[in-house]
Amino acid sequence: MTTTPISYGARLRQLAAARGDAEAVRFLPAEGEEQSLSWAGLDAMADRYAHALLARGVAQGDVVAFALGNIPAHLALALAVWRIGATTLVLDPGIKPETAAAMKARSGAALLVGQGAGLGDISLTEFEALAASLPATPVEDRVPAPGKIVLSGGSTGLPKMMCDDRPFIRVPGASWGRVAPRLGFQCDQTQLVCGAMSHNAPFTWAQNGLFEGNRLVLMERFDALRALRAIDRHGVGFAMLVPTMMVRMIDRLAESGATLESLHALYHTGAPCAAWLKQSWIDVLGAARVTEMYGSGENTGQTTITGAEWLDHQGSVGRGFETEIRIYGPGGRLQPTGAPGEIFMRPDDLSGRSHYTGPDAPAPERDADGFQSIGDVGWLDAEGYLYLGGRRDDVINTGGVKIHPETVEAVLLRAPGVGDAVVFGAEDREWGQKVIACLVPKEGAALDEAALRAFCLERLGPQEVPKSFRICETLPRDGFGKIRRKALRAEFAEAG
Repeated sequence: MTTTPISYGARLRQLAAARGDAEAVRFLPAEGEEQSLSWAGLDAMADRYAHALLARGVAQGDVVAFALGNIPAHLALALAVWRIGATTLVLDPGIKPETAAAMKARSGAALLVGQGAGLGDISLTEFEALAASLPATPVEDRVPAPGKIVLSGGSTGLPKMMCDDRPFIRVPGASWGRVAPRLGFQCDQTQLVCGAMSHNAPFTWAQNGLFEGNRLVLMERFDALRALRAIDRHGVGFAMLVPTMMVRMIDRLAESGATLESLHALYHTGAPCAAWLKQSWIDVLGAARVTEMYGSGENTGQTTITGAEWLDHQGSVGRGFETEIRIYGPGGRLQPTGAPGEIFMRPDDLSGRSHYTGPDAPAPERDADGFQSIGDVGWLDAEGYLYLGGRRDDVINTGGVKIHPETVEAVLLRAPGVGDAVVFGAEDREWGQKVIACLVPKEGAALDEAALRAFCLERLGPQEVPKSFRICETLPRDGFGKIRRKALRAEFAEAG
């Protein structure tokens, strides 16, 4: 295998030439029959889309925004954008038209493709019709710089935009340096993609999978039972999940009949994972097959931890991987071992950091030595293992006691009949903030507030027990399973 970095478009061309009609993508639509897309078919699709982009006036260096769901067109359009040397900006397919228009203006995008009519400059149907009318000839592969504009996880207002200006090229076999093998990622394997590719992590891992010759099992919509059965039926070796998915899958595992024998790596990220949940998966798969990474879209650095390490450091997200970590307390004081504070990280390779871009791009929050914060709090143990305490903005101050909502959520998710839970602080005249829990019951279950409160009192401190329980049909989670806590808090305040 070559050690020369190449573009994603050029790599697809290599794989299509070598593999032809072999399956590249197995698509599991929300409704209807499964579909198969070959390496040659994906390459041809990317060329057709590239011709359509060029016909719409998109040039090398331009930004192309698109709001598509987890469908093969998402994969092909990104590859087409990169093939002509342009930059991707992926948006949620459920985005409001006015917000999409604002993001197009903010990014300076030359084109916005929407999955449905009325969103963006052109619908996917219109775009595909244009592509079908143009010659199906190979398009010259160019190198984009940057390859992607990545959005922050902001839940109110327009998100921040970040990018890495270096040429968007990778070395086959090492698309993400040493960190991917550390997490159990392999080349030439079958890989499950069940998180929304409108978010950077699922998008990145899906495209890196294709770059490394992986066959993707792409789910249009996450369904726990279907995901478990798909792992067995398609021989999935690598799956990236978030804790919300892990909860739903562990609840349906026995019903699914899945053995998960092919799954050599369950890698999870995106949110803190409750200790009981992680232990449950280690019990099922064994410690060697469970890995975790903590990082951010800003590429400030990362931690990794294996299942075996976690058993000796329960609750940790690992040690810095090619990354140094500092914990700062009030007044910018460096915290000693075990003392909580704000997490600052510095990667060994500073050139890999992303920078904020666009109008009103904020300055990064860094210390004099280049260690950067993204607003999370935590602490280090004596061996350098990091433990998370949640987001700086999410900590609840109730009666002078600091409460981390993730701690309460982890307990509630174990309560009988609870299918999903989110906790936040609401303004209160007496307490300053009071702890509010919004819960979604499992199918057919009835939740009793007195029973929930008793369950919490056995496992939490008295100040951590929610003052109010609200039963909801759904919770505002994004396509990657992350909770939009700020949006829920604002909605609660508006409702009074």
